Amino acid sequence: MKKIAASVCLLWLCLSFGTAQGAEDCIKTMNQGAATVVQGMYEQSCATISWSSGVITKDVKYNCCGPSTTIRINGTDWERLRNDGKLDGFRYQKFESSGNNYTLSFRKIVGKDPTSIAPEDFFK
Repeated sequence: MKKIAASVCLLWLCLSFGTAQGAEDCIKTMNQGAATVVQGMYEQSCATISWSSGVITKDVKYNCCGPSTTIRINGTDWERLRNDGKLDGFRYQKFESSGNNYTLSFRKIVGKDPTSIAPEDFFK
């Protein structure tokens, strides 16, 4: 019985790690070189929220309430998984570029439909 209780507590501890509710102490702002902002989106363990419009350096805001990772997926596979309902609850950032203009949006799949969420709610 003690092993079961210990396992449940360990499981709860593992699942609760990185699920903070967007607490202010999780939001970090760092000044970094303008040329490294987009690269940082793929390499930082914190989720990028936004950045300033500086030419040489930019203030980049991160949500460090939990670890995040970057994956790439084929569009056809993504649509198949989404239409099958296998991505329900999945949170992701959508990054789009058009020349020097960058757009970053935060999404969550609800059922089969992507919905926009606030950047601070990424780990909720």
